[in-house]
Amino acid sequence: MDVYISGKISGLNIIDVLKKFNEATKRLYEKGYVPFNPMELQPIIDNKTWKDYMIKYIEVLFCCDAIYMLKDWGMSRGARIEYAIAKELNLKIFFEDELFP
Repeated sequence: MDVYISGKISGLNIIDVLKKFNEATKRLYEKGYVPFNPMELQPIIDNKTWKDYMIKYIEVLFCCDAIYMLKDWGMSRGARIEYAIAKELNLKIFFEDELFP
């Protein structure tokens, strides 16, 4: 099952973000899923806008079977948008607290 990882990125230290998303990727692999880590989909480039990143992320989300919501997803405008799209697409929705209590 292809699983898109969603969580807060903007406004956070990039090292912490990479660590958080890489850990989620590892844990999902261990559960037998094929994770799609947005931090691996497109390099962080200074001249790109939030909208540029979201267009790419949403394109990938459309190709997945499920979405995995990190604990901080509710504090992210982008993650809330991804969640709403996942609901409309009837994707399976996993929450970090439920999948890895």
